[in-house]
Amino acid sequence: MSKKNWLSILICVITITSVITACSKGENAAPPDSPNEKAGEGKNVTYQFLRNSSTPEYPSDGGEGRQEILKGLEKAGITGFDYKLSLASGDDYNTKLNLLATSGELPDYFDIDSKTLSRFVEQGLVQPIDEYLKKAPHLMKAIPEQYWKQVTFDGRIYAIPNGTRPEPFNFPTVGGLDVRQDWLDALGLQQPTTLDELHDVLKAFVTQDPDKDGKKDTAGLGASKTTDFGAIFGAFGIIPAYWTEVDGQIKKGLVLPEMKEALAVLQQWYKEGLIDKDFPIMESKQMDEKITNSEIGLWFGDGYYVDKSGSSVAESIFKANPNAKIEMLSAPKGPSGNQGYPEVNGLSSAPLRALSAKAQDPAKLFQFLDWIANDEAGGGFNLLLYGVEGKDFTYDQGTNSIKQITPYSELYKRGYSNPIRMVFIIDRRWAAEPVRHAIEIVNQKLIKNAMWNTVQAEIDYPDLEQKLYQEYLIKIITGIWPVEKYDEFIQKYYDQGGREIEKQANELYKQLQSE
Repeated sequence: MSKKNWLSILICVITITSVITACSKGENAAPPDSPNEKAGEGKNVTYQFLRNSSTPEYPSDGGEGRQEILKGLEKAGITGFDYKLSLASGDDYNTKLNLLATSGELPDYFDIDSKTLSRFVEQGLVQPIDEYLKKAPHLMKAIPEQYWKQVTFDGRIYAIPNGTRPEPFNFPTVGGLDVRQDWLDALGLQQPTTLDELHDVLKAFVTQDPDKDGKKDTAGLGASKTTDFGAIFGAFGIIPAYWTEVDGQIKKGLVLPEMKEALAVLQQWYKEGLIDKDFPIMESKQMDEKITNSEIGLWFGDGYYVDKSGSSVAESIFKANPNAKIEMLSAPKGPSGNQGYPEVNGLSSAPLRALSAKAQDPAKLFQFLDWIANDEAGGGFNLLLYGVEGKDFTYDQGTNSIKQITPYSELYKRGYSNPIRMVFIIDRRWAAEPVRHAIEIVNQKLIKNAMWNTVQAEIDYPDLEQKLYQEYLIKIITGIWPVEKYDEFIQKYYDQGGREIEKQANELYKQLQSE
C-alpha cells in the first residue's frame, strides 16, 4: 500500500476516534459559539453563588426553598438550572472574595461593593452584562435607570444594582422629621410647614411642658453627633454632601453660599436652647433612649417610628408611652420656598452583584435573575422572598399588602428569603399603613444628588468631609465660632484637596451625561 493511502486511512481513523470521544464526553456537535450553546439549551448547570450574609440558619443543601424554586423555574420554562450557595459576612466575606479572586476561582455570581467592583473590572475578573440585560425585562423594569450609571465603566455595565417596586412607599428614602403629634395636640399646635413655624413649635416643646408632667424637662429638636440636619439645609435648596449643578458645573453643597444661611438658623436655634445641647457628643443609641423616655419632641428619624410594628426602637417608644402618637412632617419650607429631605442612594441599601469573567452560561443565569425579579403570575419574586403563599404569607390584592405568617428566621432555615436574594428589590408591602403614609410624605419633596459616583480624589482626601467639615459644622452651630468663619472652611476645603475632587467630579459628570 502506498504512503499516500496509509496517510488517508490514518486521518480517517483519527477523525472517527475524535468524534467517538466527543460523544462519550457528552459534547454535542454544535460549535461553542452556536446560538444553542449560548442559550444553554440542553445543558445542566449548577451555579456557584457567594453572598455577604450572616444567616447561619441557611441549610447547606438549600433546603426546601431550593427545591420549590427549581420547580418554579421548571414551570416557567427555565430548565437545567441549579445552584449552590456559600455565605460569609463582613470582613470574612471580603477576605474570602479576595482569596478566590487571587486564586482564579471566583464563583459565578457574587456580592461586591463599588470600590472592589472598580478594581475587579480593571483586573478583568468580571464581565460586562449588557447583552444579557437585553433579555431581562423584569430586571430592567425594577432598577431605576440612573442606578446603572453607577456600575458603568467605559460605557458598559458590570454589576446589578438594587431595585425598587413602583409604589411610593417602596422608594429608597425613608428619613425625615418625626414629631410627637400628641405633644402638638396637647399644646393646640398645628404641624409646622416652614422653618419659622418649626422654630415656634420647638420653642413651645421646650417651654410649655408638652408632656404635662409639671417639669421643664423636654427638649425640642433631638440630634446626635452624626446628624446631618438635612431637612434644615434642604429648606435652603442644598445638602452639604450632595453635588448640585450650578451654571453647567457641579459643586458640593458644602461650598455654596446657602450653607451660611442654614448654619445661621441652626446656630440661633441652639443659642435659644431649641436643639438638644448634648448633640455634639450624643451617640445614636443615647438619642434613641431620650426619644423613648419622652425627652425629645422632634427628631431626624424615619417612617418606621410612626408605628409600633415598624422597628424595635418604635416598639420601645410605644411600650414606654402607650398614648404616644408619632407622625412624619412634610419637609419644612425655607425663606425662598425651597424644601426637601435628602434623597437616599438606592444602591446603599444592599451590595451590588457581579458576574465572574469565567461564569458558566450567563444567559441561563440571567433567565433566573429575571424570573426572581418578576412579581407577576409565574414569576418567582414572592416565592423567593416570602415563601409559599397560603403557608408562609398571604397577599391582599385590594390593599396590596403582604402579611407574613412564617417568621423570617424560619424562612432562612428552609432556604428562602434574604440569603438567596440574588436581586435586591425593595418591597415594603408588609409595612403597616401609617408607615407607608409616612414614607410617602418623605418622598414628596427630595433634594437630589446630581451625581452619586465617587471619584478617586474623594478617596484620597476623606478627612475633608469626615473631619474638617464636621469640626466647622459643630463649632459654628454651638456658637464657638461665628457663621462668617465658614468662609475659612471653604478655602481650606479647596486648598486641601477639594479643588481636585471638584475637577475629577466634573470630568466624570460630563462623561456620564454624554453616555
